[in-house]
Amino acid sequence: MLNYFSIGIFAIVYLLIIFRNFRRFRLPVWTIMMAGAVSMIFFNAIPLNAAYSAVNLDVIFFLLGMFTVVAAMDISGLLEFLTLRMLVFARSPQRAFAIIFFGMSALSAFLVNDTLALMATPIMIGVAKQMRMRPSVLLITLAMGVTVGSTLMPIGNPQNLLVAISSGIPNPLFNFLHFLLLPTVLCLATTYAILRTYYRKELKGSSLEGFQAAPKRAVKDAKLAKLSGWVAVLVVTGFFAVGAAELFGVSGNFNLGTVALAAAVVLFVVSEKRREILGKVDWGIIMFFISLFIVMEAFWRSNALQELLVYVPALNPSDQNASLGPILITSLLFSQLLSNVPFVAVYIKVLQAAGFTGVSVKAWVALAGASTLAGGLTLLGAASNVIVLEQAESRGAEFSFVEFAKIGLIVTIPNFLILFALLWIL
Repeated sequence: MLNYFSIGIFAIVYLLIIFRNFRRFRLPVWTIMMAGAVSMIFFNAIPLNAAYSAVNLDVIFFLLGMFTVVAAMDISGLLEFLTLRMLVFARSPQRAFAIIFFGMSALSAFLVNDTLALMATPIMIGVAKQMRMRPSVLLITLAMGVTVGSTLMPIGNPQNLLVAISSGIPNPLFNFLHFLLLPTVLCLATTYAILRTYYRKELKGSSLEGFQAAPKRAVKDAKLAKLSGWVAVLVVTGFFAVGAAELFGVSGNFNLGTVALAAAVVLFVVSEKRREILGKVDWGIIMFFISLFIVMEAFWRSNALQELLVYVPALNPSDQNASLGPILITSLLFSQLLSNVPFVAVYIKVLQAAGFTGVSVKAWVALAGASTLAGGLTLLGAASNVIVLEQAESRGAEFSFVEFAKIGLIVTIPNFLILFALLWIL
């Protein structure tokens, strides 16, 4: 039996998300989702105990841990130091462009692309001014770079993490690397070639004359910079250690979430700027995920999604290659409508209802890769795009939906073809 309260609340939440950036209506997405979660509980669409149980603490622990690490790196000036340190080797605007694209792409695979988009946008605006270039060139390059680069790892973005934890696939870290390493590398090379060609006039008209890359000046707190840098290295090493332990059948209480949380604990215990770090954590995204879990569980209990499954393109758990097309196309289209993280939260339920389990590794990895690359099509496709735009607008360096979509279409189509072809082969 359908629960129309759940369906109505779900519909209102997603309509508000879709239209959240139109004209004067500018509610943050986490506020909308939180209101939806409270409404689900208030109207008894989900029992309170079930709402508590729906929240995946592995995801929340991971986000809290990684956001803490990145916040410490930002406060200390380490992120700006790393960016400027890379640009020291630039001898031309074209080389600087390449360093920015590939450098941000690499960092996004390990530091969660949303937080990197938040922290790196002001740096890109400053670099663009020094290079005498339109800020939108580097801002769109940043958005594309952190999107494509984050495809590689289950820790690169929130939707990958949702898939890694909720799907039940064994050893997500190494399975992601196995299926997505080559597609990510080729997509990065393709995206860079397209961006450099598309912005060739801007790059030709820019200049590094008078450009000052002084990395040491960027460091505001040398002690915290060293601490956060070492903690970042240790947490990534910890992720691989957990994966290696799983390969050898060693089990314990450590996973991606607990390793990230342990890193946060180290920072809070050792650093004297613990309150400042705590205040810099992106609590909005954490609240968004807590609320998202509750909204999706309530909507699933409404039985509406089960009724809609008959209209979803055919999915076949016994033939994962045959399911690649429907998964990729659905991800591309609905990520623009819902944004990729909420879409993945919905589609995970669809795949599970269709019979996909942790054994169906390729199908789950296809969902992660496709939903991530779909974020490069339009501004609404990924939260990281909106973060870059909002940060840019607050500094007088905005760019339009159309400007982003023009380059996004040229980039995303070949990237999807690459992903489909290589997943079919692997």
